[in-house]
Amino acid sequence: MRLVSGVRYMIKLKQWMVWVAAVVFSFIIIILYKCEKSNKTPKGKLLPAVTTMIVSKTRSLTSLKSIGTAVSDESVDIRSTVTQKIESIHFMDGEQVKKGQLLLQLNVDKRNAELKQAEISLQEQQRELKRLELLKDKHVVSEKDYDLQKTKLLNAKAQVEILKVETEGSSIRAPFDGVLGARRVSIGALITPDTSITTIDAIDRIKIDFTLPEKYSPLLNTSLKITAKNVAIKDKKFMGDVLAIIPCVSPVSRSISVRGIIDNSDHLIRPGMMLKISVKLGEREVIFVPEKAVANIGERHFVFVVGPNDTAKRRYVNIGERATGFVEIEDGLKVGDRVIVDGLSKLSDNDRVSIVKDETDSNVPDRYLLENEEE
Repeated sequence: MRLVSGVRYMIKLKQWMVWVAAVVFSFIIIILYKCEKSNKTPKGKLLPAVTTMIVSKTRSLTSLKSIGTAVSDESVDIRSTVTQKIESIHFMDGEQVKKGQLLLQLNVDKRNAELKQAEISLQEQQRELKRLELLKDKHVVSEKDYDLQKTKLLNAKAQVEILKVETEGSSIRAPFDGVLGARRVSIGALITPDTSITTIDAIDRIKIDFTLPEKYSPLLNTSLKITAKNVAIKDKKFMGDVLAIIPCVSPVSRSISVRGIIDNSDHLIRPGMMLKISVKLGEREVIFVPEKAVANIGERHFVFVVGPNDTAKRRYVNIGERATGFVEIEDGLKVGDRVIVDGLSKLSDNDRVSIVKDETDSNVPDRYLLENEEE
């Protein structure tokens, strides 16, 4: 019996040892599998393939775009300074006139009669003053009477001057070289200082009013050149200069008002026309990336930058100018960063990637393209 019990005990011990060995072996297999899984991509799941570029700076010929309105170099609404009837009209609608050219003559018969009467009164006051001077020397008249006569003489002179000015005001002339507008009066009409006769605009040069974002105000000055185009005048560019920069920034649009001036000797541009404006700011070093490399969440823009162990890191950026196919990065990237430009549609932050192509050389924007982008 003892022998049988010992055999049974040995069998059970052997079974128990086999079971323990199996458990230990299974545990080791599981640990090794997990370690291998952490170091290798599971079968059937490949790393996202991406195309990248190395960030560098590009010299950009910066030009700002805006929409402007053409304004006359000089513009006046022509009116009379006196109330009188029109005797003759000496201009046509839309006529080009020279400075000092007679436009309209008012009736001056009454003014001429009043002027002649004032001149006679002046002569009489002069004779009276001479008579009093002789009597004053003989102490016949008082100093007060003499001074009173001098005052009358001065008043008579002033009245003559007033009537001369009013007579001259009856001849209405062009204040400067320009083009007249529509005639608004007729011969025989009684006009007053409130009556608009016509308009005159100097358009040999045209001023252009437009606005630019306030962030560019430190770069603006009156030495900058501008280019203007109008859709109605094809294949024609008008060159000019920045004339003035208005000091106040609009609190509503956060933009600064600028006035330019262009040559318009052929009179193609008319006041009130809409013009596309390009302001040349000169060269500056900027970072450009392809537009397809920039994504957004709401109003925030971001790119993916390849980090250590080929890990995609989301980087928020501020964008600036746009060129054909490219966008300027004002803040958020530095020279040497590797940016993902293709294959980012399914990426998430901290995903590992497989770089299959580098397009650094082909993703440098053409300087000529930036300068001559269609306005």
